[in-house]
Amino acid sequence: MSTDTVQDNFFVKSPLGPLLAKTALPIIFVMSMNGLLTVVDAIFLGIYVGPDALSAVTLMFPASMLIIALATLVSNGMSSVLARHLGASRFTDAQAIYAGAHGLALAISLLLIILFFSFGQPLALIAANGSLPIAEMGHTYMQISIVWAPVFFVLAVNSDALRNEGMVGFMAASSLLVSLSNIGFNYVLIVLLGLGVAGSAYGTVCAQVLSLTIMMVYRVMKQTHLPPSVLFHNRLIYGWREMLALGAPQSLNFLGFSLGTAATIAALQWIQAVNYEATIAAYGILTRIMTFIILPHIGLSKALQSIIGNNYGARLWARSNGSLQLGIAVSLAYCLGMQTFVNVFALWIAGLFTADALVQSEITRILPVMTALFFAAGPLMIIATYFQAIGDASRAAILSLIKPYLFLIPLIFGMAAVAGEPGIWLAGPASELMLLVLTVVVLAITARKNDLKYGLFMSRQYQPAQS
Repeated sequence: MSTDTVQDNFFVKSPLGPLLAKTALPIIFVMSMNGLLTVVDAIFLGIYVGPDALSAVTLMFPASMLIIALATLVSNGMSSVLARHLGASRFTDAQAIYAGAHGLALAISLLLIILFFSFGQPLALIAANGSLPIAEMGHTYMQISIVWAPVFFVLAVNSDALRNEGMVGFMAASSLLVSLSNIGFNYVLIVLLGLGVAGSAYGTVCAQVLSLTIMMVYRVMKQTHLPPSVLFHNRLIYGWREMLALGAPQSLNFLGFSLGTAATIAALQWIQAVNYEATIAAYGILTRIMTFIILPHIGLSKALQSIIGNNYGARLWARSNGSLQLGIAVSLAYCLGMQTFVNVFALWIAGLFTADALVQSEITRILPVMTALFFAAGPLMIIATYFQAIGDASRAAILSLIKPYLFLIPLIFGMAAVAGEPGIWLAGPASELMLLVLTVVVLAITARKNDLKYGLFMSRQYQPAQS
């Protein structure tokens, strides 16, 4: 790599602390705005349409998570490869993988559309437990979302591409504009025009189209390394296998989250929990609380992926090592701080969501158990992200996927059978402890096999395997 190119890439020359702040804070801001948008959308539906509309959208949560998971599969897989190409100044390869990601995004979204029109109606009826009005609203919402899924997929690809090009400031500004416009679109379509759940879906689509248009215009005017014209000069099927392999861990994590939520509800029904309605209400509130806490951490992990990937691609081992160390430290401090905060102020937080004393009591009872090992969850996520950033798909998959699928879901039912309803909440920290042990084992094996300090840190003489 030439000296000029290194000087052009601030990922490989800026001090790590300010670099992490500069890269992570805009992404964290964007994800927090997305969380705000979700809350406001729910308020509009609940107040101006009714509880059935909110139920219909909520019941479509697994399908919505499927769309997000598949978009993440493409964008995250591309991101891992793209960051290393940009870090090594392989701009032709970067353009090829960028074009291939668009082809993969369009192919998967087309498959989704075909599957929806084949099975969407009966699945909506099953999800609504036979209620035709709710099933129809849910089907309408998902039909709009899936027909316009290609826009969301391409938007996800371009958002991650901008992040890896170091244009996080522009990405944050455009995302702020789009989030605010989404709220505005939803208000007009739901409140003023009375379109109900269709208004919610169309509001999101309008905001996504606006965002994608802004990004493409910016690429043309800014003359970036990845102009839209490269889509016409590269194969749209390039790099699919590598992107699928590297994007799978985080994509399947989204699916695991959805399945874990479904398993928790099913287990509560199975054991016929006392105060079932209050417990479910409390669990729904706790899920929102944890989502808002986790979103900034996901922003941190995305920023670290770009920083580590660029420096690893540039073979700057000291900087990639330092990035990981800094990321683990920040993650530990954040997660420990959040765990302390939600436990100390659990009753106050519960009061923000509901005045029902029984639901508040359930929240304050369950929250300390659910978050018992949250301080460890963040650093473990950073380690999995690190392996993805350097292109080690197998270790990234092991550390990302075993917990939700092989630990958490079986533990929910197993501990419910042994300890009843309290056992359901113990499954989370128990699965976190098992992941911690697994991570230590994986790092020990990696350290011995690849001569890496603690299975993570490279010496100056380190030579990566050729991919």
